[in-house]
Order: sequence, then structure tokens, then C-alpha cells
Amino acid sequence: MERLEAGIGRHAGAVIGKLTPLIAVGLAALIASACRDAGPATLAKGPVTPIAPVFELTPPPVDTIAFVSTTRGNTEVMAMNPDGSDLRNLSHRTDPSNSYPAWSPDGSQIAYTSGRDGDDEIYVMNSDGTFQTRLTDSPEFDGFAAWSPDGSRIAFVSGRDGNSEVYVMNADGSRVTRLTDHPSADGLPDWSPDGSRIVFESARDGNFEIYVMNADGSGLARRTDNAAPDFAPAWSPDGARLAFVSGRDGNSDVYVMDADGSRLTRMTDDSADDGDPAWSPDGVRLAFFSERERDREIFVMDADGANPTRLTYDKGFYFAPDWSPDGDRIVFSSSSDDDLEIKVMNANGGRPARLRDRPAPEMFVDWSPDGSRIAFVSGLDGNIEMYVVNADGSGLTRLTDNPAPDFLPVWSPDGSRIVFSSDRDRNREIYVINPDGSGLTHLTDQPALDSAAAWSPDGARIAFSSIRDGDREIYVMNADGSNPVRLTHSPASDSAPVWSPAGDRIAFVSERDGDREIYAIGADGSGLVRLTNDPAPDFAPVWSPDGGRIAFSSNRGGNLELLVMNADGSGVVRLTDDPAIDEDPVWSPDGSRIVFVSTRDGNPEIYIIDADGSGLSRLTDSLGSDRDPVWLRSP
Repeated sequence: MERLEAGIGRHAGAVIGKLTPLIAVGLAALIASACRDAGPATLAKGPVTPIAPVFELTPPPVDTIAFVSTTRGNTEVMAMNPDGSDLRNLSHRTDPSNSYPAWSPDGSQIAYTSGRDGDDEIYVMNSDGTFQTRLTDSPEFDGFAAWSPDGSRIAFVSGRDGNSEVYVMNADGSRVTRLTDHPSADGLPDWSPDGSRIVFESARDGNFEIYVMNADGSGLARRTDNAAPDFAPAWSPDGARLAFVSGRDGNSDVYVMDADGSRLTRMTDDSADDGDPAWSPDGVRLAFFSERERDREIFVMDADGANPTRLTYDKGFYFAPDWSPDGDRIVFSSSSDDDLEIKVMNANGGRPARLRDRPAPEMFVDWSPDGSRIAFVSGLDGNIEMYVVNADGSGLTRLTDNPAPDFLPVWSPDGSRIVFSSDRDRNREIYVINPDGSGLTHLTDQPALDSAAAWSPDGARIAFSSIRDGDREIYVMNADGSNPVRLTHSPASDSAPVWSPAGDRIAFVSERDGDREIYAIGADGSGLVRLTNDPAPDFAPVWSPDGGRIAFSSNRGGNLELLVMNADGSGVVRLTDDPAIDEDPVWSPDGSRIVFVSTRDGNPEIYIIDADGSGLSRLTDSLGSDRDPVWLRSP
């Protein structure tokens, strides 16, 4: 459809979510609890970083390293070749572009435009970003919401009838009524303070001009008449004036006129573009965007054009400001983080805060065995649930639906099931579910905590940790939850079970000898062997693909380093030696190399090293955090 361009640059890319304080607090507790369940191996990884829930993926080629990267507030799943080449963003979101926020008259809600469901629709959320609700549902564009002064209705623009027209609906999305009907584009409505009239822009006379009509669509009157475009009107709080943007003097500037079209005054006069004027609630100031200092930033000025003041200073692209009803804050659209999102700031400046596109922390990622799907945990729909998405970005599926957190998903070796932990029965237990969300089965049912589930290589059994007998121990059960068997017996904590590739042994971390050490035990509970013996903590064991060696993390050099040993504990070799942190080892499929995370260059990055400690190479180089690598192979 025809979009309202007119020099105002209204459309941009995708958006990233942000946590509300409530979800952030709950999420922090969940992460800490899950880390305790999984044991020191999980704790060693440092901060758990989210990934995006909607993906633009291509199936990974043979020997691909995927990892999580956080830069400028965005957290994405990335992939690269083992030599660091062909770096690509797997999880860049394409669905939720959020823009054009409008504060409700009472300040409790914000209406906005979002493309999260495949096309631009109007949503409303609380002013803190919670409880986001879709109001419109049409196959064409719906956007540019404007609240009526009493908050009961919303005027908006839609292409649902073939071209851009102005509509009005109740604030809950009901009773949609078309107000304009013209082959040319009509758009950007704004209410008069008494709610009796609506000002809007229209190209019906061959050029964008400002028009006014009654709130029922009658009484159309043209307010501007110029060869250059006039657009983006905004009614003053007292109803006496209209601010708008015009190109009549060679570039886009802000103007003010009386509501009847008389007494035109140019407010800005700069060679760069100025636009999107928004009156303060008391009518003494105007917020607007300007490109006068190269980036598109938010400015405020007095209502007579004096004292223009820049409010935003981050390099980016800011537009569409709107004042809170109390005049203390300004909400606006931003693409400063390479994504289009909604931010809010104090009206006197300060650092903008992001209003999330939806309540969506993401974490605990696990790739399916064939690399074609990703299971993850997200607050996408308001509470911590599990999701699966195909590697081509299709088939985003919510697997669980419960007020309690569901987390730590792990695919079965054949990809047919996902085991996970949940607090849904007022106690942490282990469940299994099919990848389509069917077949939910409760595997453990004890008054004490059960968690940290790990599939045996053949998918027939599940190892887990439990405190059902008074302290944390390692157990094994059949994949259907039957025949749970306790493998370890120690008054100290035993945790983080990891199966050997052959499925005959389980490595784990224990504090039974006074500090964290790595042990191995037979899958039947026999043959307990202590593999490490050092006063410093050793943890996070990872079996090599052939089962002959174990890589692990250790603090034995005074800081976290990577070591490797034979599966019987002999032949310990220190792979890294740096004052910074080296952690999170992952073997290559052929066992010849190990990727890991290091802070040796100032921030967490992905490195690769030969299994004998030679050939160290840095793979990523970003300003943010890259971590949680996983080596993928296509079938």
C-alpha cells in the first residue's frame, strides 16, 4: 500500500525485547536456582544471556560453531566456521518492529504500532511495558494510533480497504469505524482537546496538506494550501493552534498556525530536517526530532521556537516523540541499537530506557541433535515457558503453558522428546514433552527438588540430581520415569551429571572431599573414581566424542583455566594459561579441537585451541559479550 513518506522517514527495521523489573527479578532467582540444580558447571559460565525468540536461520553446515553474542543491549545467536570466517547472525529478529508510541490521557497505557505478527498492527501496553495486547487484526497496515482526550477511543491509519484511510475504534479494539474515504492517502490523525474534531494529513488534492474533520468524519475543512508537502499535524492542548511539518522553505521544518489555518509561524529554521512535533501537556514546549547534529535526535523547544535543546545523545535514529500526561517524560521511537523499539526518558533529558517489545527474557538454549531446531526458554508470553523454533525461522511453537517456570530443556538423542525442569507442582520436578507440545509427562514426583536432567546416549535413561534423600545426589531413571536408582552416597553435594559417549559412565562434580572435584561412576552405580585431586576447584567436565578424554575448568592456577585429562584422570594437561578467565569448553565433533570462552582481551569472546593446547586462535571480536558456544553438525 501507499505509505506516508513525505520526507519523514517513518519506517525502519526490527526490535529487541527488554525485561520489566518484575520479570527481571523473577528471572534472576530462576537462573540462580537452576544454576544450583545443575551444579558448579553451570555457575562457572557467568551471566546467563538471552537469545531472541524469533529466528531468521539457515541450517548449519558441517562443523559450524554457534554461540550467543550480546552487543549494545541486543543478544543474538550467531554462527561461524571453525576458523572464525563466515560470521552470521542466526537469530536476528524480523517480526517485532515497534514504533509510533502514543500515551493514553491518564498516563497508564501506551498504544503503538508493531509488526511482530507479520504485518503492522496496533497494540496497547501498560506504561512500564507490561500486558501488551493486540487491538487490530487486518492483513494490511494498521498504525499511527492517537487517543481521544477521554481515553475511550483511538483514531488510527489503516490500509485495510485498499489505501491509507483514517479510522476510529474503541480503546479495546471494538467498533472500528472508517472516517475518511478517498483514493489518495489520508493519515496521521490527532484529536482536538475537546474530542470533537480530528486533524490529519492527506494527499487528496495532489499534495500532502493539513485537514480537519469532525470526530464522526463529517465537516471536512482544508487548513493548508502549499506546493510543498505539509504533514504530521499535532493539536495544541488548548485547541487554539496546530503544529505540523512542512517542506515549503526547502527542507522539513516545524511550523505552528492557528487552528483555522491563519497566523502561520515557522518554529525551526535549519538546513537539516526537523519533524514529528509534539506539544507538552501545558502547551509551553514542543518536542521534535532533528538531524541538525547529523544523527536524528530528540529536541525540545519553547512553543515560540526559542531555546531548542537536545535531549538524546546516543548515536542512533530517534523520532515520533510523545509526552506523558504529567509532562515529566517523553516516549519515542528509537533505532539506536540497530533495531526499531520504543524508549522513554525524562523530559529534561537523561539516559533513555527501553520499553520492551514484549516481556521476553530468553535463555537455556538447546539445539536439536540434527541442528534443525532450537528449544529455549522465554518470557515471551508473560511467564517463563519453553518454545521450539525451526532452523528456517518457521514453526515457532510454545510447548508449555503454566504460571510456574519451565526451564532447562534438553533434547533426546533422537530428537523426539525434550526433558525439562518445572516448578509447576509447587516443587521442582522433571518432565518430558514432545517437540510439538504434546505428550507432557511428569517423570519425577517427590517433595524434594529434582533437576539437571541429562539423557543417556541411547535415550533409554535419564541421569539427574535430587535432594530427595536429604542431600544432593546423582540418580538414574528410565526415560519414562520408572525405576529411579541412586548412584552416589555422600553427605556432601554431588551434581551436574554428564554421560560418557558410550553411556557406561557418568562424570559429575562432588564436594565430598572438601572442595569441588570431578568424579566418574558407572551407570549402574559401581566403580566410583575420583578423577581430579587439587586444592582448587575443578568442575564443568565435558567428555570428548570418543570418550577417551575429559575437558574441564579449574581454578588451580589462581584463575579459571581449561585443562584436559584422560578419562581415568591421568595425563592432565593445562590448555590455557592467562590471567583472564577461560571457561566453557566444547569439543569439536572429531575431538581434535576445543572452542571456549575467554576474557583475555577484555570481554568474553570465543576462541579455539587444539586439544593438545597448541594453535590458539581468537574467533570473535565484538564490543559486547560472546559466549555459550556449541559445535553443530548437519546430518
